[in-house]
Amino acid sequence: MSVLEGRRVLLVEDESMVAMLAEDMLLDLGCDVVVAMRLDQALAQVEAGDFDLAVLDVNMGSTRSYPVADALFERCVPFLFATGYGLEGVEPDYRVVPVLQKPYQHAQMRRLLEHLLTCEDLPRKGGSNGGGFNCGCVGGHADKGGGGYRADAAR
Repeated sequence: MSVLEGRRVLLVEDESMVAMLAEDMLLDLGCDVVVAMRLDQALAQVEAGDFDLAVLDVNMGSTRSYPVADALFERCVPFLFATGYGLEGVEPDYRVVPVLQKPYQHAQMRRLLEHLLTCEDLPRKGGSNGGGFNCGCVGGHADKGGGGYRADAAR
C-alpha cells in the first residue's frame, strides 16, 4: 500500500485537459482529488477543505497561485508547484517549494508527493534559513544547483 492511498489532494490547474491528465494520475496513485480551475475556487477549497497535499499550477491565466500557496502555508499543508518553466517559473520567495516540471509525468509526480508526505519537516514560509523553509530535505539539495527538491533526474 502506497503512502498516497486515500490522501486528499487539492489540484489547482486552469487548463481543462491538463487538469484531467493530472487528476487521472492522482487517482491512479490512490488519491482522492478535488480540482479547482480558478484562483477563487482554489482559495474557497483551501478554506473549506481538509487536504493532505496540494498540487498548484503556478500560472493561472492572468494571475498566479501564490495566494493559495500562502493559505496552504498557514494551514501547514504540504504542496508543490507545477510549471512548464521549472524552478525559474517560480518567484524567488517561493523557490524552495518543490517544483514538478510540466508536462506531468506519473513517476515524477508520485516520487515528489511521497517525498512531501515523508519529509520530517514540512516547508514553512518565513523559516529561519533566510526567509525560506524549515525542511532539511529541501535545504539538502540547495548546494546541488537546484535550490529546492526536484522529482526529476535534473536534481
